[in-house]
This record gives sequence, structure tokens and C-alpha cells, in this order.
Amino acid sequence: MGKFDALREFDVAALGQNATGQALQLPVSQIAYDPDNIRSAQSLDPAQLEELATTIQSQGLVQPISVRHHPEKTDCYVVNAGERRLRAVRSLGHPTIAAFIQDDFDPYLQAVENLQREELHPLDIARFVAAREAAGDSRATIAKRLGKSKSFISEVAHLSSAPEAILQAFKDKRIDTRTAYLLARRYREDPDTVTACLAGDTPLTRTAVTRALAVVPEPDREAVSEKKTLTRAPRTPMPHWNALAVAVGERTATMNLRPAKRPNQATVTFADGSQEIVALSKIALKNWMLL
Repeated sequence: MGKFDALREFDVAALGQNATGQALQLPVSQIAYDPDNIRSAQSLDPAQLEELATTIQSQGLVQPISVRHHPEKTDCYVVNAGERRLRAVRSLGHPTIAAFIQDDFDPYLQAVENLQREELHPLDIARFVAAREAAGDSRATIAKRLGKSKSFISEVAHLSSAPEAILQAFKDKRIDTRTAYLLARRYREDPDTVTACLAGDTPLTRTAVTRALAVVPEPDREAVSEKKTLTRAPRTPMPHWNALAVAVGERTATMNLRPAKRPNQATVTFADGSQEIVALSKIALKNWMLL
């Protein structure tokens, strides 16, 4: 089941409801393809176009196309919806095609029509998202109108600016949309890792790519470790001052830096090893010392 099956409820025939009267027979030579069509010409499948042409040849054109007046050429038109049908009719050599003229063109209707008839290539959706963002639409609006999740729109949007290596891997079907998104996001900060990940021509699973992006190469780790070793300054032990050399009258002593029983007293140790509790007013500081 395709990603856009929910869009099958959309009434494609409604694209021509506001057209003027019956479908017209317009010269195919006066109808131009829409350069901003969500589906690029490169993504059209020649085999499917041939099948469509065979069907039209045997059964006729069941659904007329929708066109709008060309903005620059008089008596010419631009396709709104139905480019594949127009191409098929041209391949058959038919001079005209049934069409509705609908000048109140909505690019979202064109996108939905393409999504409904045949699942679009994600690169085509990416270009459409970029164009709608440039026109001022938010991704929330784009997601709602296309019937897709915001996360999907965000992922395919990254493909429009992805480097060629990622796009080529995607075109070669070596990676899926989610994997391409992960690689494109990582490429901005770590192109070397992404390039290494894409080396070769074998398909890459999402799990394998996720693991590869999570691993820091060993040479990098060694370089970081070596850099830290070279730049680490030797540590010099800091002295721990824990006593004072003092004098009590004519006697020298040391005063430990710990509280006595009263805040105005201190315990001092004299040279002969004896200890006394002395009032701070009677103690004269001589210098700091280590014990």
C-alpha cells in the first residue's frame, strides 16, 4: 500500500467543476507543460506513459485535462493537471485534447492529483515543498494540504538541499527517504563521515547508517587523546596551611586552626610540647606554617 492511499478519496474530477461549460478540444501544440509541476519530467516512467497511450488509443481519454491561460502567450495554455495524459496524447499524434480551462489554479490540487494517480518521487515532493515555503507556506500547512505528516515533510524538504553524493545514492535506491534525511542533516557538520559512509555501491540499511554516524573514528579519538596529553600542564601541589606560628609573651608556640571551647580563646602548643588554652588577646601572630 502506497504512502498516499488516503488521498484516493479526493475527487480529481472536481478540478474542472469551475471550468467554463463543456470540456473543450484544445490544440495540443498550444498547451505548455507547467515548469513548476510537482512531478519533474525526469521522474516520469516511459513504460507507464506507453501503457497510458495504449489505453487512450483503445478506450479514448476518459478524464479531460485541466489548463489555465498562459501568462505570456495569447491563445496558449499551461497544464494544471494531466501532464501525463497530454504527453500520451502527443505521442499518439492526436492534434487536440479534451480540456477544461481553470484559471483559478491551486498548486496543491495539482500535487494531490499527482499523488493520487501515481506515488510521487520524494525528490519531486522536496522541490514542491521548497517552492511552497518560498511562497510563504509553513510546513504545517503543506503537510495538512498534502495529507502527510509534518515529520515526513521535514525529511523530504532536506533532500532539496542535500549534496550530490546523497542524491545519487537515493536515485540509485541505495538509501531510503529517512536515511537520506539522516545523512543530509549530518553532512552539514561532518561531511567526511557521510562521504565515507556512502563509499561503494551496495545498498545501505537505515540501521547500518545510524550506527556508522554514531561511531567516532578511532584516529580522531587518538588525536584528541594525544592533544589532551600534550597540552596538560603539570599539577603543582598547593600548600595546606593549617597552623600559625605565634608568641605568647616571651614564649614561642604554634596555634592550631581549629576552634577552642570559647570563641575568644585558642589552643596553642609550646616548644616543650605542652598545650594551653590562651585568650586571643595574648597571642601575637608571627607567620603561617605547615604542620
